[in-house]
Amino acid sequence: MDFWGNAFCNNHDGHPECSSCSRLVCDNLTNGGMQYPDGVVICNKCSLNGVSTQERADRIAIEMRSALASVGLSLNSTQTPVKLCGRDELNDASHHDFHDNHPILGVTRTTTTHRKGQILARNFDCILIQINLPEEHFRTVMIHELTHAWFFYNYYENLPLKVEEGMCVLMEYIWLKNLNTKDAEFRKKQLEQSADPIYGDGFREARESLKYMPLTTLLEFIRDKKKFPGRWSSFFF
Repeated sequence: MDFWGNAFCNNHDGHPECSSCSRLVCDNLTNGGMQYPDGVVICNKCSLNGVSTQERADRIAIEMRSALASVGLSLNSTQTPVKLCGRDELNDASHHDFHDNHPILGVTRTTTTHRKGQILARNFDCILIQINLPEEHFRTVMIHELTHAWFFYNYYENLPLKVEEGMCVLMEYIWLKNLNTKDAEFRKKQLEQSADPIYGDGFREARESLKYMPLTTLLEFIRDKKKFPGRWSSFFF
């Protein structure tokens, strides 16, 4: 039995799972789907509400900037253009290889030029997001990447990957908690149970940190200390 209440037998174990909803991709459940060479699958059920036009992506990006600002992470007048793209462009733009348990669906593309240890130039290019993701999943990826943008524009330099990604996933989780949908319940469960050492463990450490200090103070702490707080370190901060 999957999360959505669909029963299946062992004969269906060979079917791929949708990278968005985790349903088995077959004619009966999803009317098929698209499997990419790198293993990412988007089922046709998800594609029905897929974000496939630039106009729709731009509108959602504006809304998610407002959602992020509502919890204290305002991007003000900064530019965060979004671009829908396919697998090759996402993989080429990826910053790291920690995606075994977390298929890459979005990337924030920035450039920083250094000389002799000094920063000469910083440029925000765009946010890349997998085309045809269903809208709620697209919004979740969008708020994750906008958090990366917030870190970039606020000069959070040299954050450990686990800390930055953990905070970005935390912002996904905070947004999903405000929704009352089956999809949101599914995505929260996926985040909570992720075995990924960067995204999963990072998120759980970030969420635990909120027991010690509010979000705005947590952001100040990681900017200063480059790590998540423990009980005692938060007490003296």
